[in-house]
Amino acid sequence: MNDASRPTAPPPHSPKAPRAWLQARPALAIDALPPALAALEPAAVHAVYADPTPASDALFWQSAARLLRARTTVLSTREGADMADMLRAHGLDIRRTRTLHSRANVCTLRGVPDRRGCEVLLEALQAVVDQCGARGSEFLLEGAQAFFTWDDPVTLADEGEQLAQWCTANGCGVLLVLAPPGGAEALQLGTLTGFHRHFAGVAKLAQQHGQFVWEVGFWRHKDALLPPEVVPLRFSPVDRGLVAGTGAGEYATPEELPALLAPDEDRVIVSRDAVLRERWIPANWQVADDNAAAVAAASGAVAATVMLHYGQIADLETLAGQVHQLRHGGGKALKIVVREVHEILRQRYELLMMTLGASLVIHRNTPFARVQTMIEALQGQVFSRPILPDYKSALSAVVATAATGYVPAADFIALVRTTLERTSVIRLPHVLLELPLLPEVAHVDALRACQMRDAGDLCSAGSNAVYAFFFACRLENVETACRHVFTRPLSELFGGELRCGDPESIVAALRRLEADIAQRPAQDYTGWLASHAEPSPLAVEATLPPDDAPIRLPTTARARRGRRAQPQAVVIPLKPQR
Repeated sequence: MNDASRPTAPPPHSPKAPRAWLQARPALAIDALPPALAALEPAAVHAVYADPTPASDALFWQSAARLLRARTTVLSTREGADMADMLRAHGLDIRRTRTLHSRANVCTLRGVPDRRGCEVLLEALQAVVDQCGARGSEFLLEGAQAFFTWDDPVTLADEGEQLAQWCTANGCGVLLVLAPPGGAEALQLGTLTGFHRHFAGVAKLAQQHGQFVWEVGFWRHKDALLPPEVVPLRFSPVDRGLVAGTGAGEYATPEELPALLAPDEDRVIVSRDAVLRERWIPANWQVADDNAAAVAAASGAVAATVMLHYGQIADLETLAGQVHQLRHGGGKALKIVVREVHEILRQRYELLMMTLGASLVIHRNTPFARVQTMIEALQGQVFSRPILPDYKSALSAVVATAATGYVPAADFIALVRTTLERTSVIRLPHVLLELPLLPEVAHVDALRACQMRDAGDLCSAGSNAVYAFFFACRLENVETACRHVFTRPLSELFGGELRCGDPESIVAALRRLEADIAQRPAQDYTGWLASHAEPSPLAVEATLPPDDAPIRLPTTARARRGRRAQPQAVVIPLKPQR
């Protein structure tokens, strides 16, 4: 046979070239994810555990929209119309002609009563292969948790092996997207080793500290087995698809726009009273009737901004419950803003809001342009404090004890210690002053000069010193507090002072006082001071109310001094016309 008569191999791009139908290896729709972690091995099973969230929808339906242009079958427990809507929302309208590959399929998959879910799944996959010519293609299955036996580890492992064997026999790849019992957040991938032992890759799509992450248990790529890895995820501001990384540097989107923690991060929900005095608000802001309506509108939000208003002290308990509800239900990516409208939040109450979950407290009279800038600065941030399980305990921490002014030394020690323990949940600052008396000054004279009126402020006396405790006071403000409390200069009464502004130093001072009165019992000056006592400005409950009762928040004299007087109506004569 001469060379001319020999059969020649077809050119590489000829339609008759062997294996010409093969295309690029299918991959997950996570932009900027390393190719080795995104690629799906042929004829193998990959499992992704994800709760129903915007991230899981973006992962599955973005991947489906891309892969349906090749030999792919998409299976879901949703209805057909819902599947078409999800694909359209992620860039693929299957109702239009020539949008799908000729061997692509979109099907609804349901379980059969009284039959094992895995058997139904395998029969459905085989039917698609036999009837639609889908051998060697990729299968994407949403809601796969309904087809496996989670309460029996042995059976579950056998089902995973059967599925892997079916993939090998038919040359098909299967991507399972599952919402496991108990949720993906609490799932430990190592507990399902038997189920995963024949899979090519296992990952979890979950939230950590308010941000979605791609947590890889293991992932096979060609002949290599990639180790566990955690990749942070953001959302593209263009198509709301997933983007690997933090949205900066090598992970920045091609359009150079900042990536989003969640698709709703540019959503702003505000209470009407929070912007009632503004002449203009951005058109994309959603205005709710009140705080309760704003909380309801934020149901299901992941990274949106919610602005509530603070009007007066009587609304503080309700506001505290709303802030805690938003943070506890919305997660750490939600932005919660409290704006002062009428009264100014006292320092302790502002700290309470921040502890319960507020991202920001905007002070009264802040210009609206500045408000917008502060809200924009929150984008991309997550709440870093631990989320308290109950807001009542934090709210009760800002309520001072009923005692005010002088108490005997033993009671003083007990009350201050109780206050420190109760307010530690919100790290409320306090100050304790140890004031040694001048030799010529009597205890009773120094105590009479100490006129405490704010609830929780206490004073007492040891053998040769007076102790003053200021509730919810910072160390830098103690001089101002002393000017309000002492009717005489401290230099006329005391030979010096020791300031204790942290729990450790306060406890140490209490121990010294306790040791002092153990050696030389201090006299009780209650009777001496009774004739000079002033009427209490406001009665406060001596005990905390039950859990289901509102917590009474007093308005103290210190708060009244900082309140502005109400404007009075005046008549201004008109200027005579010329």
